[in-house]
Amino acid sequence: MKRRQVIIIGGGPGGSATALYLIKAGIKPLIVERQSFPRYHIGESLSGECGNAVRKLNLDDELTAQNYPVKHGVNVYSPRGTPFWVEVKARCPETNCLLPNVTWSVARSSFDKILLDAARERGAEYMEGDAVAALQDDGRIIGLQIRTPAGALENLYCDVLVDCSGQATFLANRGITGPKVKGSYSNQIAVFSQIEDMILDSGDEPSKKPGNTLIFYKERDHWAWTIPIAPNVISIGVVAPSGHFKQQGLDKTEYLRKEMTTLNPDLTRRITKTSFLEEVRAITSYSYSTTDYAGDGFICVGDSHVFTDPIFSFGVFLAMREAEFAAEAITKRLGGVRNDKDPFEEYIEATIEGQDAIRDVIDTFWEYPLVFTRMASGPHQDDITDLFAGRVYGDIVRNNVSRNAMRRLLAERRARPVSAEV
Repeated sequence: MKRRQVIIIGGGPGGSATALYLIKAGIKPLIVERQSFPRYHIGESLSGECGNAVRKLNLDDELTAQNYPVKHGVNVYSPRGTPFWVEVKARCPETNCLLPNVTWSVARSSFDKILLDAARERGAEYMEGDAVAALQDDGRIIGLQIRTPAGALENLYCDVLVDCSGQATFLANRGITGPKVKGSYSNQIAVFSQIEDMILDSGDEPSKKPGNTLIFYKERDHWAWTIPIAPNVISIGVVAPSGHFKQQGLDKTEYLRKEMTTLNPDLTRRITKTSFLEEVRAITSYSYSTTDYAGDGFICVGDSHVFTDPIFSFGVFLAMREAEFAAEAITKRLGGVRNDKDPFEEYIEATIEGQDAIRDVIDTFWEYPLVFTRMASGPHQDDITDLFAGRVYGDIVRNNVSRNAMRRLLAERRARPVSAEV
């Protein structure tokens, strides 16, 4: 019956980062995780600001020790083989100039464990168990019911419950948040695995470094990724409309094998082996959002409340950045800080700003590809560099000329009716 100040559902990057930021503020949370780590996961390419978040949590030495590939940027290839390049750069805090920077592409099995181990070593309590239900008292969330590995039900009580359950969307599925609605990319399927011996770039220029993320697209909503995650190990996946996958009449393995050798000429030339190092997996209906995802006694972080599309690898960054915002809001709430605005309302406003900017980038890429390419390679390419890095909060995104142009282009489309609940 021991009461905790904060219970976190999920020990992935969002949950572990939330714990680490709370510990820095003097709050030691309980993490409840249903899976044993290490475990397989996709989402391996870290944005520039995600790399900076790793450094801010003093975990960069641990990542360097893993010998993860160093990422200098992203190359995006059209079917004609013409790429545009977005480099990883940081903003100088004194001059605001763009400076060369690097981040990593990671094997999520070891990366996630690094974060979780750090949270536990620094003081977070940990419990293995399956979240079953949110405990409520007169509309307020007061705790979590779990099922232990032995099968017993146990009630855990807290002041704040943090949902970092990812695409399991624990609180949304139980009606605690607003309704979960389909996103613009909900009719997609992602099929993915790992390969070896792929031909990588090799050169002195940042755009030719072997650790870069490569994106290959065929047509609207149909594309592939390759992400080096270890020496001679590459994450590879294909995203396409679900109807296209069904029309092929192939199982996941044969479908991925066919797509990676036919989808884009520049991808085809790089493939040297079509055997897979991992089970071929698939995810469907991954695009969704919720509203009211912070309230009386609860707060949701990262994929637990919204996911748009994986094309530019923002998932881990958004989880870790929202973790920082969530920890700040929780600290204020538990500390009894009284401002004109509830800190959880401020959290929602901040996260909406970032998620909207990411959605603008992705929608513009698909709706206006030529315009997007000109932005990425023209006089305002620094704007795209900032957006890809994850500088999507505050004045820097509000004053981003290209992002504001994207919003004007998309305004008419955004006025159309939204999709129904899922």
